[in-house]
Amino acid sequence: MAKDITPRRKGKMRRLLLLAAVAVLVLLGTFAFLLPYLLKHHIEQHSEEWIGRRVTIDHIVLNPFTFTYAVNGVRCLEPGSTEVFVSWKEISVKCDLWSGFLEHHWRFRQLRIRDPYIQVFQEGDRFNFSDLIELGASGTATNPAEQGTTRFSMENIQLSGGRIRYAGDLLKSPIGISDLEANCTRITSDNARMDFDLHFTIDGGGEAGGRFMIDTDRSLYAVHADIQSFALAPLLPYLQDFLHTTELRGDLDLALDLEDSWADTAALAAKGSLVLNQLAITDGAGNSLIGLQQGRVVLDTLNAKDQLFKLGLMRVDGFSTRYQQWADGSNTWTKALKLDTTTTAEGSMATLDAEPGNVFLLLADYIRLLGQEFVANQYTADSVSVVNASVEFEDFTPEQPVRFLLDQLAIRSSRISTATGTADFTLSTRLNGRGSLNSTFRFDPKNFHNVVAAATVKDLYLPHLDGYSRWYAAHPLTSGILGYAGTTSIQDGRIDSRNHLWVDNLRFGKQTAVHDTGIHVLPLRLGTALLRDVHGMIDLDIPVRGDLNDPAFKPWPIVWKVMKNLVVKAVAAPVRLVGGMLGDNDEGGSEEVRFPSLGTALGKEQCRALDALALLLKEKPELRVAMVPLAELKQETENWAAWKMKQAYLGLQAPLTATDSLRLEELSMRDSSFAAFLNTKVAIAGGASERERCLLAVGAEPARQAVGALEEQRQQVLRAYLERAGVPQDRMTFRAGTVDELAGRTGAPGFRFVVDVGG
Repeated sequence: MAKDITPRRKGKMRRLLLLAAVAVLVLLGTFAFLLPYLLKHHIEQHSEEWIGRRVTIDHIVLNPFTFTYAVNGVRCLEPGSTEVFVSWKEISVKCDLWSGFLEHHWRFRQLRIRDPYIQVFQEGDRFNFSDLIELGASGTATNPAEQGTTRFSMENIQLSGGRIRYAGDLLKSPIGISDLEANCTRITSDNARMDFDLHFTIDGGGEAGGRFMIDTDRSLYAVHADIQSFALAPLLPYLQDFLHTTELRGDLDLALDLEDSWADTAALAAKGSLVLNQLAITDGAGNSLIGLQQGRVVLDTLNAKDQLFKLGLMRVDGFSTRYQQWADGSNTWTKALKLDTTTTAEGSMATLDAEPGNVFLLLADYIRLLGQEFVANQYTADSVSVVNASVEFEDFTPEQPVRFLLDQLAIRSSRISTATGTADFTLSTRLNGRGSLNSTFRFDPKNFHNVVAAATVKDLYLPHLDGYSRWYAAHPLTSGILGYAGTTSIQDGRIDSRNHLWVDNLRFGKQTAVHDTGIHVLPLRLGTALLRDVHGMIDLDIPVRGDLNDPAFKPWPIVWKVMKNLVVKAVAAPVRLVGGMLGDNDEGGSEEVRFPSLGTALGKEQCRALDALALLLKEKPELRVAMVPLAELKQETENWAAWKMKQAYLGLQAPLTATDSLRLEELSMRDSSFAAFLNTKVAIAGGASERERCLLAVGAEPARQAVGALEEQRQQVLRAYLERAGVPQDRMTFRAGTVDELAGRTGAPGFRFVVDVGG
């Protein structure tokens, strides 16, 4: 009988085990399929009660068979709103919960976060999640000593399709990132170091990627960042906080390797590069203010521990700007910058009128803070250069504006190092399309106030400065080519400057009645005529020495005093000055003929130039001459408009008598009565000079037609004079000049003589 019972008991045990296994599977199945449903609905029903926000969930996965747990399709709304605060498409992870309970070691793997989104809004010092932080902080804290030792690890972490939107009362407009991708191989309680790979797109333009490391045991963090084509246009509202501007364009590339410690200020170490492309900033009227084709900086080494700073490259390519100044003392930048003037007992002080949270001011403060904390005992720069730069200058201080262009500007340096003892720079530029400036500078890298410099100027066409000559010297500057060579040394504040300058064919017109009332008028026509040698040259040496630390010492007044004394002495003793010279009684010919503004009649100077040309053509029958107009249309139309407005003010009608013309010449456009008359004709326009306002009053088209008619009259006068001098018409022609023929010569009305062999 015993043998028969044993198999029955074994079969019964198998059935019981099978039933138990089925029961466990049923329970697990219930857990896997019913509990997520109940949990989803419980959370959705009570979310507003718990956190003050409505939460919706597509589904929850609790799968004990595959050890997979997920919460998918979650949307958490802002309090009392339909606007999304946080959402994600999927958050899933794999974990053996039973093993974690038994071993007190929770091993998570394959964490996947798909399409997460979070919106952050800040107002003052509070965020749209501040209530959640306070809610969490209100609970009872657990004493870590009361907890058992629990280990955890998280492996193979991936986030994809992430988006973050940040808005606040300090921001002009919201900022955001999208397409966020993040990866981390491992986070564990056994190791305080965490490494992340990141990549995202910057809303508004640009991409960023790189790696981030944080080590809480060593208080270290490291960043390897690579930002491409970060658009600057969204920063325009912040620039407009302190600058009158309508447009900001350009993009930025940044590569940065940085390691630092929040516990050790000497742990900072960095290297990287910064590239700024196609920068453009306009002024408040939409005119170009600053332009830059490309700026590049390469930082080889920044090491706070060794106090080492090494700059590999700094290159600025295609920088351009313009600078204007007006008679009231204002200039381009005082008009462009939004300055807040604060008056105190010690005087007035101008500061930028911008909010403290402005991103540009924050960046400037951060750079200043770095400069204060980091002092380098050793620094080097392999190359510093500025190429293809230009500066457009306009001065409306004198009654006749002065316009000057520095282009093809280049600045280059040798390798700069504290070890070499010197830093050498070269500078070159073209002066108003014709002349050139070349200079060298040698600095002491440990004290940039110590410098040795040398400079040369060639072919500076002085009539381009005629506006200054008329206003500050009361004489029009009709001709002259300036050359200069000099050296300057500054050591410990003491300057020793040796200056040699020469001027070819320097000539002034008759004294003008309209000029700065505060000047002492010198007899420049006679003075320069006496100073010219037999070759038409004026040659001067002007030394300057003194102590720059002395507030009473000013070098430029010394230079002016020397030149003024030369003119005064020449006029006072002309016989003694020219006694050894040979001739120079005739002022000779020229490569051009110039007329007074709006003038068409031939005077002695015009006839002298034409006689010299006629003599050349008669002696060389194979030569032909082309007359190239030199009149600056803008200047002539403004002058004609000013002349017409003066006529209207004085009530003069054509034909004008000599007395009428004299009255017009002597009438200053800044005469208070005339200014009041002009105000009745055209409204005061911001930044417009008197002549520009006159042009607005009479109209640009009538002015152009009148100036064109004057040009035709000059051509007829020249043609008739040369014919009377024996030059056939087929040997002269009038045509427009080429760029090279006109470079640096346009200005007062006239014609350049372009002589060539006939065909």
